Amino acid sequence: MEVYLQGMGVSPGIAIAPVLHYSRSAFEIPKHAITDVSGELARLDRAVSKVRHELNEIYQKTLDAVGEAHADIFRVHLMILEDVALRDDLAAQMEEEKLNVEFILDSIAKRYTEMMNNIQDQRFRERTADLLDVVDRLQRHLLGSNRPMLRQIPKPSILVARDLTPSDTATLDLDKALGMLVETGSPTSHSAILARALEIPAVIGISVSNKSLSSGSLIILDGTSGVVIINPSAETVEKYQLEQQRLQSVQDHLLQNIQAGPACTADGNPVTLESNIELPLEIKHSLKMNVQGVGLYRTEYLYFNRDTLPSEEEQYQAYAHVAAELSPAPVTLRTMDIGGDKFVKYLQNYNDNNPQLGLRAIRLCLANPDIFKVQLRAMLRASAHGTIQIMFPMISSIEELREAKAVLAKARKELDEEGIPYDPDLKVGSMIEVPSAALQADHMAAECDFFSLGTNDLIQYLLAVDRVNEKIAHLYEPAHPSVIRMIHMVTAAAAAHDIPCSICGEMAGDPFYTELLLGLGVSSLSMASVSIPAIRARISELTLAEARKLAEAILQKATASEVKTLLQSRPGNGREGVDSENT
Repeated sequence: MEVYLQGMGVSPGIAIAPVLHYSRSAFEIPKHAITDVSGELARLDRAVSKVRHELNEIYQKTLDAVGEAHADIFRVHLMILEDVALRDDLAAQMEEEKLNVEFILDSIAKRYTEMMNNIQDQRFRERTADLLDVVDRLQRHLLGSNRPMLRQIPKPSILVARDLTPSDTATLDLDKALGMLVETGSPTSHSAILARALEIPAVIGISVSNKSLSSGSLIILDGTSGVVIINPSAETVEKYQLEQQRLQSVQDHLLQNIQAGPACTADGNPVTLESNIELPLEIKHSLKMNVQGVGLYRTEYLYFNRDTLPSEEEQYQAYAHVAAELSPAPVTLRTMDIGGDKFVKYLQNYNDNNPQLGLRAIRLCLANPDIFKVQLRAMLRASAHGTIQIMFPMISSIEELREAKAVLAKARKELDEEGIPYDPDLKVGSMIEVPSAALQADHMAAECDFFSLGTNDLIQYLLAVDRVNEKIAHLYEPAHPSVIRMIHMVTAAAAAHDIPCSICGEMAGDPFYTELLLGLGVSSLSMASVSIPAIRARISELTLAEARKLAEAILQKATASEVKTLLQSRPGNGREGVDSENT
């Protein structure tokens, strides 16, 4: 009998395969008296040496596969391993209690974990995984216990686990691990980030103790919608297999026929298509799709998976690399959007009762102007190597926009005084993702070089819907008439001030909304590069004149169902097959 479970998709794609349960099997920690403390410390040092070798191997493998940003996770593990204070603490406790190193290491790890778990924010507590991963490796060498291996999975499977450490994910047999179902974690946990980088479909938030999830049982995992189907019927399997084939076939066809230059409507109007990226490894794929630039570079990922701030030089090198690779096409750098569901412990030593409405994005930047200015200096310096644009996230008022631009002016002045080159004509814009900014778009446009509509947060804030809360996720509705009217309000303000208005939220990459967005006056679309071929093909079927008529009609509709009914009636806009869109 089919069982449907709803989790949270954190890495897109469909996987169909048997369950393979994975657990780092527990082992008994011995406790016994010792007389030779130096001998125990020598055993520890030998274990540290072996773990150091393992972590360096994993670091290099991850670096080769998905780049430095993700490989740095294991730099953090190496830092924990080499922590002098931790070793001194262990030696002192061993000297005092005269107990074996395994027991002392276990007690210290438990104490540290308890301390970290007392912090209320779940995302911070997840970082204890780094410490426990290193301790687990040490204990296994001390006890002579083999660590479960994932680099040689016997047959194609979907990995099911209560939790996965970064080491687990980084060492996966990519030919056999077709998907991942993990009970714990978040979209910003290390393993979720690595799954996306490795292009492994993944779902979190489903209890793996479910009796139906027995080893060897067939499941379907949709890493986009978060749906997991246990014991699917032959008919369901066939439907999802056909969807896999259809998506691959469509993608292959679109890639074969992709053209250089901007997309163009059937009546000859060009539409700029850009990519959203967060990792340097995505540049190559974006160029393959013939994008006209990067409409959103999520710079906050330089701040993740580490215990210290990235230096100005490190940021400059990252931004300059992207700018040079894409030149002369523009690269829009969004200043760090940290907070909400993206937590960085060294910048956020507090608890927000409502993180999505708390000290995040531009608010966090303005609360830390020195850190903010370092990032802006790096961005300005990178503009000497290509066409850089700077974009501020979560602006809610003219005052915030002006304050952010004032910090940018200080960064410019410093570089001028130091004789460091940058593009003096660099464009500065704002994301429009807070309703107050949208309602004041006419005033905002007078002080911006461009707008970018972040529809994900705009919809969430406008409709008062937490889109990751499964109990109310059905209320998160891009087709809501208020959303459509607000987009139109922003594009009209941009047009009145002769500035471009892009969309970089999920709506931009959904062909279902393409005709409507063009009709509403959106001048460019920025999306995950994998979505670009389908959007380019959809644009070629449309005329701008008909799109404008469609938008006029939809602006008169009173309900989301009316809007969707009209959109579904448009040629080529039906929702055939399996609908796994994460809108």
